[in-house]
Amino acid sequence: MTDTTALRKPVFTPEQGPRLAVQMWLASRLVLMITALWVMHTQRFTLTEVFSRWDAVHFIRVAETGYGVLTETAFFPGLPLVMAAFSFVGIPAFVTGIVVSLVGSGLAAWALFRLAGGGQRGVIAVAAWSFAPVAVFTFVPYTEAIFCACAFWAFWYAKRDQWLWASVLAGAGCLFRVSGLFLIGALGLVALFGFGKSTWKRKGQRLVWLVIPALVLFAYSLYLRLAFGSWTTWLDAQYFGWGRHFDWPWNALALTLRIGGLVGPTTSVTAVIFRWEVVALAIGIITTAVLFSEKKVPEGGWVGIQVLALSFQMALISLARCVLLWFPLFLFVSDLGRGRAGPRWNNLRRVLVIILGCVEIIGMVWWAQRFFAGKWAG
Repeated sequence: MTDTTALRKPVFTPEQGPRLAVQMWLASRLVLMITALWVMHTQRFTLTEVFSRWDAVHFIRVAETGYGVLTETAFFPGLPLVMAAFSFVGIPAFVTGIVVSLVGSGLAAWALFRLAGGGQRGVIAVAAWSFAPVAVFTFVPYTEAIFCACAFWAFWYAKRDQWLWASVLAGAGCLFRVSGLFLIGALGLVALFGFGKSTWKRKGQRLVWLVIPALVLFAYSLYLRLAFGSWTTWLDAQYFGWGRHFDWPWNALALTLRIGGLVGPTTSVTAVIFRWEVVALAIGIITTAVLFSEKKVPEGGWVGIQVLALSFQMALISLARCVLLWFPLFLFVSDLGRGRAGPRWNNLRRVLVIILGCVEIIGMVWWAQRFFAGKWAG
């Protein structure tokens, strides 16, 4: 008789999980660093140049000069404040930004490992996130890594009904990205739907904790109102700096398809990135639908509200980068490694995981070299 226990045996023991997860994260950072060095060598860029691209330039400028112009207010103050603090001891702003992303990505990976329940599932989730095609944004002076750390841990503590830590971490996340607004909403869904038949009094007590991150967002809005004279300063910065404005999702999709050359010819040098924005939209919609079908309301809300919000603009922009924030997606990917259906299906799952890993690594290197070379990367 076949030993079904042996057929279900994981690739490695649970005790090996944490070490392997750390190795996956370190390997992804090493690949990104090698890619940066390769771009520096082949295209004669300096270290400062390859890491100080696009939004990183704005974060550094705010750290050095403050919010001198309206358009800079589009960038939340968390990262510039940290950069400015370390500049007093002589550490360049871009170096501080790299360290913040390094620490943030490590903490985010740790939280993802815990959210996945550790073991084989946790390792695959960490690997899928660390080697994501857009992982370069968790390696450079951007806010994705540190925000993911705050958001993932906030979810972890909220799921365990530890709302002091959840609210403090959410508040910290609100210092770094406007996505903190979505985090507050998702944590609100955890408070309402995450604990079975809780009383309305207990649900209300959990919701009260979310005043802390809400106050952080209000404080930044109040500062902008006092400094620039308008409650819509952040939206104005998006419009005047990058032409972003509200539009219907179908108009946004139609324009993105045209720019990406998916409908008719295009002359845009950034067409390939807009094609990935469409892919990200499809992934977000499917992920949201699956999560709600499985009655995972907080997780579905977390992904769905981001997809919806970024669809109400003139074109799909930055949606691909937001995939990094969708931890339920990586938990879903981690389920591909679970062996519970016999040797053939287990082997197929392992093959799928390996293929996905190879595709991710190739995509990550391609995306990273674009960023490091100063080409539009989303």
